[in-house]
Amino acid sequence: MPKKKFFTAAALTVPFALMLTGCNVTELTQDNYDKSASKSASTSEQGVAEGLLPNWVPAGGTEVKLEQRTTGSERLMVMNYSGALPTEQCTPLSSTGAPTAKELSAAYATDQRSRGWEVSDVATSPTLEADWWPQDAHQATTQLCGRWWVHQDGGKLYAFAPDLLSVTTQIEKQRENA
Repeated sequence: MPKKKFFTAAALTVPFALMLTGCNVTELTQDNYDKSASKSASTSEQGVAEGLLPNWVPAGGTEVKLEQRTTGSERLMVMNYSGALPTEQCTPLSSTGAPTAKELSAAYATDQRSRGWEVSDVATSPTLEADWWPQDAHQATTQLCGRWWVHQDGGKLYAFAPDLLSVTTQIEKQRENA
């Protein structure tokens, strides 16, 4: 008999406690894709060494900022840098801000994380936001460095790594229902 009383008490207590805390029980059972974390490094060398940045990021960058989706592959990155990009790892686009399917496919194939992705399954604009990230910066892309869309402006290097549409679609749905 004591087990039945304990189970009954627990069955009544848990929902009541959730009600008091303002938790929505359905939120507890749903995946939350709209999560991100901010990271930084003093130099690009430090960021690469710590695994924060991909290997194509050139040495000599300072004040590195990164916003990364913790539930997917999307990243935004900026750093102070006015030098050249590594030609062996970065490919110029034929048209600024509008990589072709062929250019994307070739670039994604060189990146361990995006190798095997179908171009049609990948987002072409960010869902992440950061106060240091210019709106529509991805439309200024001049080079692809693996899966990263990259451009330079005003002594800064900006880079965006996209996520799969299956993730960005879930993020957009969550934001609509919030």
